[in-house]
Amino acid sequence: MIPRLIIITFSWWLATELQAADLQLFLKNYCVQCHGPDKQKGDRRFDQLTGDFTQLAEAEAFQEILDQLNLGEMPPEGKPRPNPPELKELVAQLSESLARARAAATENSGKVVLRRLNREEYRNTIRDLFGLKMVDFDPTTTFPPDDTIEGFDNVGEGLVTSDHLLRNYLYAARQVADKVVRPGPKPEMIRYEKANEAPTDTLEKDARAAAGRMFIKFRQPLGIMQLDKRRGVPAAGEYVIRFSARAIRRKSRYKDEDLRYNSNEPMRLSISIDSRELGATAHRIIGEYTIPDDRTVEIEHRVWLEKGFTFHVHWANGPNGSFKRILRKVLPKYNPDALYPARNPPEMYIGSGPELHVYTLGIEGPFYEEWPPAGFDRYFPSPPESPNAEYLRSSLTRLANAAFRRPVTEQEIKPYLDLAERYLAENKDFWAAARYGMRAILTSPRFLYLNEHAPHSTGHKLDGYGLASRLSYFLWSSMPDNELRAAAASGLLKTPEGLRGQVNRMLKDPRASALSKNFVEQWLHLRTLGEMPPDPETNRAYYEDDLENAMREETRLYFAHVLQQNRSIQDFIDSDYTFLNEPLARHYGIPGITHQEFRQVKLKPEHQRGGLLGHGSILTATSNGVETQPVLRGVWILENLLGTPPSPPPPDIEPIEPDVRGVSTIRELMEKHRDNATCFECHRKIDPLGLAMEPYDFLGRWRDRYAKKIPLNATGNMPDGTAINGPVGIRDYLKKRPAQFTRCLTEKLWVYAMGRRISFTDRDDIDRIVAALPKHGYGLQELIHQIVASEPFHSK
Repeated sequence: MIPRLIIITFSWWLATELQAADLQLFLKNYCVQCHGPDKQKGDRRFDQLTGDFTQLAEAEAFQEILDQLNLGEMPPEGKPRPNPPELKELVAQLSESLARARAAATENSGKVVLRRLNREEYRNTIRDLFGLKMVDFDPTTTFPPDDTIEGFDNVGEGLVTSDHLLRNYLYAARQVADKVVRPGPKPEMIRYEKANEAPTDTLEKDARAAAGRMFIKFRQPLGIMQLDKRRGVPAAGEYVIRFSARAIRRKSRYKDEDLRYNSNEPMRLSISIDSRELGATAHRIIGEYTIPDDRTVEIEHRVWLEKGFTFHVHWANGPNGSFKRILRKVLPKYNPDALYPARNPPEMYIGSGPELHVYTLGIEGPFYEEWPPAGFDRYFPSPPESPNAEYLRSSLTRLANAAFRRPVTEQEIKPYLDLAERYLAENKDFWAAARYGMRAILTSPRFLYLNEHAPHSTGHKLDGYGLASRLSYFLWSSMPDNELRAAAASGLLKTPEGLRGQVNRMLKDPRASALSKNFVEQWLHLRTLGEMPPDPETNRAYYEDDLENAMREETRLYFAHVLQQNRSIQDFIDSDYTFLNEPLARHYGIPGITHQEFRQVKLKPEHQRGGLLGHGSILTATSNGVETQPVLRGVWILENLLGTPPSPPPPDIEPIEPDVRGVSTIRELMEKHRDNATCFECHRKIDPLGLAMEPYDFLGRWRDRYAKKIPLNATGNMPDGTAINGPVGIRDYLKKRPAQFTRCLTEKLWVYAMGRRISFTDRDDIDRIVAALPKHGYGLQELIHQIVASEPFHSK
């Protein structure tokens, strides 16, 4: 008699073999024509698949096939397709087999690749480790760019460490140590001021003469000579910049178009800072103030300046162009005697034009909240007059405990302490030895890498400190704070209640802005914004109103609002609000917005701005500064909202140059492109979405037609037959598929949170999250809680 176990085993083996044969037949009938030995569309080849789901590569390939079948994307139009009963049976069989394979998988359980800190994480960690003001101090300036994997620069697979980066780590550690270890007395205060007293109630010639050289024309910078000669401030700290100013003849006899100036706007004075040592990269505007016509205004601006920085004031919206152009082309139109070169000095004619008078200008500082600074006192508290080796060892141990993000053992810390103590013995300079030891700690792999393997730990679960680091670098892009480490030490972080409480606390912390910046910029591809800027001559308002930064700020504030209020992630598809200031509202054609700061604004349907699709940041980033790029916009929607990015063209195929003679619109050009069989399959998904976005121009402004009154047609049909008409049609299409967008955003956040690609074994966890989210109103905070509570988030 045959044992029952053998019968069961044989039956399972027979069913598996029959299933494998069925799969291979299905692939042969419906897939191999496009994904076989002759063609590999989308860089996919299926004729060599055997149906052995114990092989991870095979299981992942069949999971991709199943996804395409469920979406109805494959087989494509015009190709043989299975009848509905056959397709239903195969999908059910394949789903069950893949589920069993995931349950049994042991080869790859979604392990995180050992990864180092990326540039942003390194910078933030230095900031929080030492309590530094990182406004203009950035030790990562010379670091090479971090590579991206799956769209994110915190994925371990892409974070390689080169010789060049190692050298930069050494240099950065030296910079940080020199900045932090600052024993001794507080730096001396400086106070520079230049003043030209002028009456504030008269505009007589004498008053203007009293202003001397301190009136600004044509946007030249005005500064303090002593500060410039001394190459900036003598020490890093907080400084107070003070000035008094008044607008003179905002409206004059000169026409605005001649001066390239808008006399209807109040005059604005801006403050810039820069460093001769750092060059152009350090120059930035730190403040801007409206200067009234009828009175002198006094302004005080506080700012943190690094050593060597100086400042200047500018007429932000003054006449544009060179002084020479004014002399040659403008003055002679209004003053015939001022022909260039003139017999009389041209300055005698300029006094009748608009001017911005600055009566006093000064700087004072540095000021400190405490001395020694917190970063020094944190690790070198109350240093004795003659600190010894014992004090050095205790100080560096305190630093290592924080820098390595877990308590260090004696064995771990000994090499660093011995190195510093040996330096002290040889050089007899305690503070130099302290800096030397600090540099060694900051170049240690235990600092530079997210070390999730605790000493003497076993199993695949993270310990409390490893979980704390993973959580903090997900939400803050920085190290755990003391409260999070305390929760890790006590074991509270490993409980569901403790973990949820910490996540809620961390999302309310200002450091959570890193999620609104780093995740959002990469998910939505906003880091490309500004790579192809528009022409300054024909798009002056884009630069004068700083619209690039305004657009980026709108999207950042929008995401932060959805996050902080735990609003539905479906708001990213459509909403009746956004965040605007007056210049951006004017750019969008939304009237009634007069505030210069960003505020939440109620939208009407006619504004055409609901959800992310109406954001200028995305619309400009998916254009080229001259015209829209419907293909890029269509790909963007497929990748970032639908989660179905088209495959890139094979690398050995040259870009297609279709015959576009006689084409007058982008739609006609794309139709000719789509006539090519090689392009059709992907472009039937891309083009309807991209063309539906054509009512937005290359800077995100709404339009009803193209230039020269050429009609604009924003209609199209998706591969499943759904008709869409304009951005509203896309929003309606997406709103009818909430699970698809939920899965897309979940997968994006998953990659960012884990620091690795999505594994085949992650599928069940992601499915559970997508299924659970509607019960919680699709709240963004709840999505984060679900990811953090998942088993892979707690695994090494």
